[in-house]
Amino acid sequence: MFFSLGSKGINLPILDVSLSRIQELLGKRITLEELEDLLFRFGMELDSYEKINGDYMLKIEITPDRPDMLSPIGLARALRMYVGVDEPKKYVVERGDYAFIVDSSVAEIRPYIAGVVVKNVPMNQEFLEEIIYVQEKLHDTFCRGRKKASIGLYPLHKLKWPIRYTAENPEKIKFKPLDTLKEMTGKEILEKHPTGIRYAHLLKNARRYPLLIDAENHILSMPPIINSEDYGKIDATTRDLLVEVTGTHKPTVEMVINILATMFADGGGELITVKIKYPDKTEESPYFKYRKLSVSLKQIEDLLGLKIRASDAAKLLKRMGYFAKETNNELIEVEVPPYRTDIWHIVDIIDDVARAYCYDNIQPELTPIFTVGGETKRQEMIDTVREVLLGLGFSELFTFALTSFEDQFTKMRLPEKREIVIAEAKEAKIQTIRYWLLPEILKSLSYNRRKKLPFKVFEVSDVVIRDDKFETRAYNETHVAVVIVDPNVTFTDIKAVAEHLLNALGVKYELKRVHHPSFIEGRVVGVYVNGKEVGFFGELHPEVLLNWKLTFPTVAMELSLDKIFGWEPRLLEIA
Repeated sequence: MFFSLGSKGINLPILDVSLSRIQELLGKRITLEELEDLLFRFGMELDSYEKINGDYMLKIEITPDRPDMLSPIGLARALRMYVGVDEPKKYVVERGDYAFIVDSSVAEIRPYIAGVVVKNVPMNQEFLEEIIYVQEKLHDTFCRGRKKASIGLYPLHKLKWPIRYTAENPEKIKFKPLDTLKEMTGKEILEKHPTGIRYAHLLKNARRYPLLIDAENHILSMPPIINSEDYGKIDATTRDLLVEVTGTHKPTVEMVINILATMFADGGGELITVKIKYPDKTEESPYFKYRKLSVSLKQIEDLLGLKIRASDAAKLLKRMGYFAKETNNELIEVEVPPYRTDIWHIVDIIDDVARAYCYDNIQPELTPIFTVGGETKRQEMIDTVREVLLGLGFSELFTFALTSFEDQFTKMRLPEKREIVIAEAKEAKIQTIRYWLLPEILKSLSYNRRKKLPFKVFEVSDVVIRDDKFETRAYNETHVAVVIVDPNVTFTDIKAVAEHLLNALGVKYELKRVHHPSFIEGRVVGVYVNGKEVGFFGELHPEVLLNWKLTFPTVAMELSLDKIFGWEPRLLEIA
């Protein structure tokens, strides 16, 4: 599951490929069981498979940090080196005279571009479909829905160089977009073409739209939306082509062009560079720079508990695609291939040592230091809260953290806060993470509303609060919520519970009348500790009860234990 903070998320990285294609690329027959075991040892998983027309169609879950394996060629390359069939190789790129001329007009919209010319591609219908599949997979995942980067493919013989990367008024743009025979303006493409409608948000509020135009003023594409039907469409006969990537994030643009270039090279194509002429500098792509890092045997042993020789560590790293050699008995010099986007630190290199060595071969050891475990002060206070409420005759609930905007806000008479969004959720009613506990308790009681009254329940759990000052842009906060449903319950009853709990915790507090849309006006108070509001309690508003199909008076309380005790925020972990 991917959590998005106020923006669209990405899909799980699944590669769809046939077993026969994997066997062809590996150069050997491999059974489903052998492949499943190989993938598992590499850190991936055979998600599912289905037999169709005598072949197995596989869904392979790729480790999220390896977009280079989102193509069958990329996956096979990694597996061939892992099993020792191949060794790492340096990619050959011929210097070319092809050039992109970047106009300053794109700087505010989509400032970066990269490209590579690929010749003599052994194209057929199967490989064409594979290329288009990889293009869309990268768009959906690593490119963040084309926002950070987008990919264009063009038949080389139709292009006149140099190619200008510029921006134009959408009303002045006119060309035939892919899969249409009618010319459309840039504005019409975003309003009427299916692909334009889908990605229109990427050019929202832009006064000018990006364009690729060749030396004869033919419009090749309108990045990141769509290519031209006349000049930007490849087919099963296209053997020479241009691969282009534009984007808003230069490192992503460079990584994507490297991934695609190496994929075509491993598929049999010949690579030729493209010059990128920015207003203030000129560079060349693809960016085949082999980063050099050094890792010591001590670092490997400290992290893995693994004692090996430098020569053996170098062999293991070669199986993971690195150029590696021992510089002395204690140090290995590593060159990172240009398609590896996941190597940021020595720890990443050591992780690959473990994958090649195989985690199953690492013998577990007990820690040499033995200590007696104990509860933290935080946990002690949380347990005290539970004990106090259980002593008052309440039952503890455990509700779901994932929920909907309607439950968290609309049904509680609150303005909606779409700050934390669960993107691409398969269940329509799962859209966000709970902002507070009371709605989820009321949901549970609504499902059980025909049970015998009274209901006296509580929950002590985490909620998620948006805060942009943190790296994760959100943090966890522990709350306690209490609800009583009874024909005779009043404000006095919840006040007695709140005061008993706060006194039992030894907290000095103040109560002040506040306004809260979820509660009846005049029958809700805020709880203040050291001058700061830490929660509230009162009688729930009749409209709230009606929304939850509860027909009896209900009182409720919610307090932030973090704010009461001054605990440090715990950062939200995002997958």
